Amino acid sequence: MLKHILAATALLFASAPAPAAEAAAAPAIPLEHFAELPFLTHPELSPDGRFVAARLPGTGAERIGIFTLGSDAPPALIGDGKGEYDLRWIRWAGNGRLLIGITILAPFMNMTLPVSRLLVYDIETRQLRATGAGNGLVGDEVIHVAPDGGWILLSSQPDPFSYPSVYRIDLATGAAREVQTGRTGVWNWFADDQGVVRAGVEYGNRRMRIFYREAEGAPLRRIESRPYQRDDSTIDSIRFLGENTGIVVSNAETGRFGVYEYDFAADEMGAAIFDHPEVDVTDVYVSRDGRVEGVAYEDDKPRVRWLNEELSALQQTIDRVFPGKSNRIRGRSRDGDRVLVWSGGAHDPGMYFIFTRSAKRMEAFAAPFDKLQDHRFAEVRPVSYQSRDGLTIRGYLTLPPGRAERDLPLIVMPHGGPYLRDSWTFDPQVQFLASRGYAVLQPNFRGSTGYGREFVERGYGQWGTGMVDDMSDGVEWLAREGIADPARVCIMGGSYGGYAALWAPIRDPQRYRCSVAFAAVTDLRAMLRYDRRQFSAPRYARAWRQKVEGEDRADLSLVSPLQQAARLKVPTLIAHGDKDRVVPPSQSRDMVRALTRAGARVESVFYPEAAHGFGRPEDSIDFLRRVEAFLALHNPADGPAPAAAPAAAPSP
Repeated sequence: MLKHILAATALLFASAPAPAAEAAAAPAIPLEHFAELPFLTHPELSPDGRFVAARLPGTGAERIGIFTLGSDAPPALIGDGKGEYDLRWIRWAGNGRLLIGITILAPFMNMTLPVSRLLVYDIETRQLRATGAGNGLVGDEVIHVAPDGGWILLSSQPDPFSYPSVYRIDLATGAAREVQTGRTGVWNWFADDQGVVRAGVEYGNRRMRIFYREAEGAPLRRIESRPYQRDDSTIDSIRFLGENTGIVVSNAETGRFGVYEYDFAADEMGAAIFDHPEVDVTDVYVSRDGRVEGVAYEDDKPRVRWLNEELSALQQTIDRVFPGKSNRIRGRSRDGDRVLVWSGGAHDPGMYFIFTRSAKRMEAFAAPFDKLQDHRFAEVRPVSYQSRDGLTIRGYLTLPPGRAERDLPLIVMPHGGPYLRDSWTFDPQVQFLASRGYAVLQPNFRGSTGYGREFVERGYGQWGTGMVDDMSDGVEWLAREGIADPARVCIMGGSYGGYAALWAPIRDPQRYRCSVAFAAVTDLRAMLRYDRRQFSAPRYARAWRQKVEGEDRADLSLVSPLQQAARLKVPTLIAHGDKDRVVPPSQSRDMVRALTRAGARVESVFYPEAAHGFGRPEDSIDFLRRVEAFLALHNPADGPAPAAAPAAAPSP
């Protein structure tokens, strides 16, 4: 524990790790250091500023640790890290309780499907309970938490075929009472700061409608004075300021999520509080009296525009303490005196600090990657290029330190999702590959989120076509620039990125020398039956069920690696966790069998204790060792390019 909770005096004014050239003379970083699992992730400061709750690695599932600030005592632990669940999020309910969102597998109509559940942990009694379980409630969409942590409002579906209702749940007793009955088409409910359900949004026929009540006890009525376009516009969040006024985060005006004033009586969108010309708003910080204090967004890097002068001044103070770094305010106590600060960057593994404003004291709290703290890393550059159909594709390029930017071996690393995005953040696997002499391209291909609705919609139905072509176009761009050697390109990814790592060499066999796929989707039809949500972007299309109807009618075998396994001719490394509840391990096992029958060059490994990621450092170490050896054999970073791999027939 003490090696992770570091002395502030030693680190407070440490200089940022320098990127690129200065790292050339440094000795190679041991593989085991890159394989280190983060000590903690997603820390949350309690309202009174006394505790930090965070997610910790476990062998089969993440645990939760609750740290008492100012104490050397080890954290109180929730869970043994071996449970059959996936931890989704944590959130404080007052100072005495922690809400926990999880996903479990549950039987339904002769199938086993992922189901979300809500747990509550009592800090004093150390008891953990499934909230609403005795009432048959599922789901983890909490739309209101009472300031004292005594009760919450939970939006819950009684079954997969029903629309959600809203229940008030007493966190001390678990008693649940329905306060808003579900309505056809309404998937999202919103409450005010008093816990009154004030609005619901209906989605259907590519158009949204708002149901609204003026005050507690008033009837819920549909307001339709505003002619919303049939363009899949959505409302991401609503904050109520007065009797009929508020703010909304919506993409109805520009196709990008922005923050707007709203008049609910007239159903009129007002002035833009913040709207970025290129990217979506990712978060809004609102004071207890309803004022917008700040807006988060991400263009090439994560950023916050503070509208509150006091918080803007606080950010400037933090930036002066940690110059040249990406510094984020990750949480504040209710009185504003204690602040949880993150300081790091894409080439800096970073640290968390606690800043006590009244004492003007900045104290180091935790270093997620302790073994990587004293090393220098490759610069991660934001880049952009044009796809073959003229779309601008943004992403990140990491070049190996100490090497000329010419004819480099390249690893394409597409992100998972696919309706997510890569960000300018520290990625140990990217830095590992760069340290071994490879350039790494992380493309935010069409369908990636954060760039507005139109860019996301360009990805619908494009799993095995446009998305993958965007990756290959990135290779072509780097080859034209002279940065990458087109004869030495491999592709590596996890989840959807694993799918792309298998499908890209089938679709574009002349482009790639080898493939590394972790937790890959290989059979799209089977995956569609298991979890349809992976086939759409819910933030951009609340009626996501309609978005996958086209997939139901399509012949998905034509873009499924499993059904096209005989066409995969490059050497392939496949890995999967046996406890994966996001992508069933059968997806990879079936693929390995199909490739073996086809006489393909395939290596495989299955980790009994791993889920959709690694929970044990020994598994992470083993995987990176296999990757290192596999790439050294099939795409070595040093020496001449190996002989070309046999090509398969091009994809139709």
